[in-house]
Amino acid sequence: MHELIVIGGGPAGLAAAAFAVRKRMDALFISPGLGGRTRRKLLLPWVDDYQVIIGEETIQRFRSQLDYLEFMRVRNHATKVQPIDDGYRVTIADGHTYDTRTVIVATGSRGERLNVPGEDELEMRGLCYSAMTYGPLMVDRRVVVVGSELLALRAVAELSRIARHVTLVAEDEGDLDTEAGRRILSAPNVEVRRGCRVVAVKGRSYADTVVLECDGQQEALSTDSIFVEKQLIPNTDLVAGLVELDPCGFIKVDSRNRTSRPGIFAAGDCTDASAFQVLMGLGDGEKAALSAYDYVLGLPLEVKPCEE
Repeated sequence: MHELIVIGGGPAGLAAAAFAVRKRMDALFISPGLGGRTRRKLLLPWVDDYQVIIGEETIQRFRSQLDYLEFMRVRNHATKVQPIDDGYRVTIADGHTYDTRTVIVATGSRGERLNVPGEDELEMRGLCYSAMTYGPLMVDRRVVVVGSELLALRAVAELSRIARHVTLVAEDEGDLDTEAGRRILSAPNVEVRRGCRVVAVKGRSYADTVVLECDGQQEALSTDSIFVEKQLIPNTDLVAGLVELDPCGFIKVDSRNRTSRPGIFAAGDCTDASAFQVLMGLGDGEKAALSAYDYVLGLPLEVKPCEE
């Protein structure tokens, strides 16, 4: 039985696995690849590669610690985690199982897609799903944000400080009429297209047009970039029914990255801690690994309060 299994190859999983290596834990790292979403970057016609900071350089040091450790890597998807005596059993896609005392779930999340013509062809070519990551590249540009909930409002708030003009395409009211929504959408360079939905994305080499349907009428809207900021979907099916999830399916964790099940920890974008940036994910993974290490050693995870 292993001391630890880390599931997921994004920043949080990489940091957790690297920590386990440094602590000489008997650990297994289950992921088909390394880097998660940092392996992809948004291509834009006005941006050169050297201007794009996507976290690849930051996590390369963590990747290099794991690339040569083939004995601790399983290049496959984990599909299920189930309790056994004194630990957990992790099943992977080909049916093999591995037993462990502790588990760190760092499986990330994915953005809800538009599912319209042109999206697949132009994804990451002017169209992406993270204004938080790529917003700084939109200086003096015209951009479109698609969504109506807090994720979209946050994107509009960030982009309105940078871009020349931001158009929010909102199919429903969502969180638009909240106090925060009204304040964010009142910015002079923000326009809201209510009751409209995107029916197509167009462009030759890069996405430069969204086709909207508003009140049964279609119109084409030119743009420099498109940010789809709808609901994030956590990759947490493998622990559904085992640990407590929030209403959106994110794993609930405490300040030590513990889940509701002793011995199972979680880190990064699959948790309710909102660690949606590379550096946040790295720190979250290290913290989860430290908690798992202390758990294996039998050390208390509670912090003793200072005495007056």
